[in-house]
Amino acid sequence: MPMHTCTTAQQAGTAAREVAIVMEAATSFSRGVLAGVSQWMARQSGWFVRLDDRERQAPIPNWLLRWSGDGIISGLPERALPAPWRGGRRPVIHVRPRLPADQLPGIYPDDDAAVRLAVSHFVEHGLRQFGVVPGASGMAGRCETVVRHAEGAGCVVDVFAPPRAGIRLRRSSEPTQQALAAWLAGLRKPVGIVAADDVQALQILEVCREQGLLVPDEVAVAVIGDDDALCDLATPALTSVTHDRARIGREAARLLDEAMRAGKPLSAVLLVPPAGIMVRRSSDVLAVEDPDIRRAIKLIKARGCTDLSAEEVATTVGVSRRLLDRKFQRVMGRTIRDELQRTKITEAKRLLVETDHKLLTVSVRAGFTDAAQLCHVFKTAVGMSPMQYRKAHQPCREITIGTSPKRR
Repeated sequence: MPMHTCTTAQQAGTAAREVAIVMEAATSFSRGVLAGVSQWMARQSGWFVRLDDRERQAPIPNWLLRWSGDGIISGLPERALPAPWRGGRRPVIHVRPRLPADQLPGIYPDDDAAVRLAVSHFVEHGLRQFGVVPGASGMAGRCETVVRHAEGAGCVVDVFAPPRAGIRLRRSSEPTQQALAAWLAGLRKPVGIVAADDVQALQILEVCREQGLLVPDEVAVAVIGDDDALCDLATPALTSVTHDRARIGREAARLLDEAMRAGKPLSAVLLVPPAGIMVRRSSDVLAVEDPDIRRAIKLIKARGCTDLSAEEVATTVGVSRRLLDRKFQRVMGRTIRDELQRTKITEAKRLLVETDHKLLTVSVRAGFTDAAQLCHVFKTAVGMSPMQYRKAHQPCREITIGTSPKRR
């Protein structure tokens, strides 16, 4: 039986638009999307919702075949919809954890931005060696994106070649597990691995444990993850780039409402940037051998968004400022002052995108003296003002259907 939800318009007795939400509601991605739709509905009026909760392979229910509503939000393949709702003939917004190959009009996570965030996380922790394990056929693009961003950052990338092309890692595939173990053992350490999905990441952790490889000291692992529960249950807990699922739900509801009002279907693909990266134990590594640099980076990580100075860092570490700067420049490619500034700018970026704080509040929390200093430093480093950055990173990214969303 479908589940029903009504908004204030229906409760008040006025005409409401009938909307069906078609998806496998048990997945963490779907639950996040549903939460976002619910948030949008709480601020709006005029929808009567029926939830069709079913798996991808399940037949179309009779009620949906007979249904003559106004619009659909779908998390399933287009073939899972009744014929009149396929081919862009009526208002349908597609939502998936990944942009499908057929690029159905809808709203999806920006996979390129998510991979870039994961790669940057490893690079900022000193990793210059990357490993990539191809996933299922639908994940091939993600593997290629990891290689592109890692090589673009000047890193060396080694791609795992499974015994049979196109194979997906499974516990029952003993030859593949053995080949993966041999590959991991042969990689130059320390190495960072951006897993294609949660299942693959868990299997990589399992192989590391069986082979006695230390995570994260020898093998750091991060995943473009859809399931926070799986990441928390992993041993060690998995670092994940999190999709902004609730925002995808809100945007899907908004776009569907606009399409129904206009009387025509959506004809674009919108990509939502990731909510951020949840750093857990699997990537909590500092791939730097020099103990002075390690101590300095830990201090900057803890107090970088305060009035901490380069001189104070050197004094705390117990070496001269000049010597520490030389070491920093040689190993990290930047000075202590650069690292302090980078830390503050990173925090300012996070606050600009994730909060609606005023500029003065952002500047103080990020460790700047005032908004003027933030604006000057930010524009010099980033190439745009803080408010321009906020505006550029909050909206969804739109691509033309039939084009590649990868390169930015």
